[in-house]
Amino acid sequence: MSTASPTRTLLVVSLLHGATHLYTIFLSPLNPELQAYFGLTGDREVAVFQTVYLIVYAASNLVAGLLSARYSPRLLLTLMPLINGAGVMGMALLGHGHYAGMCVLTALGACGGGLYHPVANLLLTETFPHQKGRALGISGIGASLAFTLGPWTSGALVHELGWSWQHVALLFGALGPLCAALAWLFVPAARGQAVARGDAKEGPEAGVCASLRSVLVFAVFAMLVMGGREIISWGAANSTSLFLKNVHGSNDSGFLIAMIFAPGLVVQPLAGRWSDTLGRERVLFGSMLVLGVALYAIPRTPLAWLALPYAVLGAALLATIPTFEALVADRSPVSMRGLIFGIVITAGIGLGSLGPYAVGLIADAGHQTPEAYRNAFAALAVLAAVCAALTLALKPVARRLGLVASLQPAAPQPGLAAD
Repeated sequence: MSTASPTRTLLVVSLLHGATHLYTIFLSPLNPELQAYFGLTGDREVAVFQTVYLIVYAASNLVAGLLSARYSPRLLLTLMPLINGAGVMGMALLGHGHYAGMCVLTALGACGGGLYHPVANLLLTETFPHQKGRALGISGIGASLAFTLGPWTSGALVHELGWSWQHVALLFGALGPLCAALAWLFVPAARGQAVARGDAKEGPEAGVCASLRSVLVFAVFAMLVMGGREIISWGAANSTSLFLKNVHGSNDSGFLIAMIFAPGLVVQPLAGRWSDTLGRERVLFGSMLVLGVALYAIPRTPLAWLALPYAVLGAALLATIPTFEALVADRSPVSMRGLIFGIVITAGIGLGSLGPYAVGLIADAGHQTPEAYRNAFAALAVLAAVCAALTLALKPVARRLGLVASLQPAAPQPGLAAD
């Protein structure tokens, strides 16, 4: 049994969450520079990098879900930043004609990044069985910091200090070994501290007696909601730099991308906690509606006020993350949870990988005019409304499959202080 404190586990996992998503987003403000460096002409060609990353990242989540039952979280979460960092540092060595090499190194980094979520989510939901939403929300602070500081820093280094995008890749890639060392030193070697204490059986999922088939059927339905959210997330974030350049003649996309993720510092722990008390589906439904309104407003907002709809977009988007992950944990017994997280995240992000390419396709079809970007963001807004409607069916489907448990009064959990 691991003797690591639950509080320390939560803190270190939050830092590793940040490392995972730092690599996911830091190149997005530099799409115009990548476009020029590799001699690309359309939005679609540069969007391929993000699409490749997300496809491989999604597949790696399924592998991680399978490995989570056999290997320790310490090992898997140490390999994660090592592999990701190696792929990013390798980008700094590429020449102008190595477009395919950029795709390969992007895929290598994604292999590491995909190890995080099934392993970390399983570890946290076992450690805090009664406060899954709150624990996942707190871990989301690390991701929000990375999503906020990563694009802002990379954009500032290139556009204000004159760095090349390769120097930025080298700097960010070098953080991988440091994060790996932290994981090896502080992540518990054995998962399931709560299981070892005998607490997990008292969690909400204790009343779920389900076959793998029932859980998989629910997972398929949940994938639709997650897939729609991921299409919106990566489509909006990755297209921001090109939207800003082509519509407003500005290169300050790092700030706007940071505005998507900055609200998560507050919103993720709050939304996770609200989902514990108000219900997962209610929080998801409201967040998706707000998300759709923000998406529709972005291309219709003057440049001076663009930070506002971007911040609203981020708040709504990030509120769904701990809420959705806690909902999946509630509907899957501990013995199946790592695999289910792997399946759901793989399928959801696999669908999400279409987002950057789809937005680029719409923008190119409209010759990258303001009207073309209005159409692209309107399509994302419609998708958010569809996802909101789908959330209304999540609980009825789960009940029909026997996956809605009788919730027991929450017991105090070590590491999450009572208010």
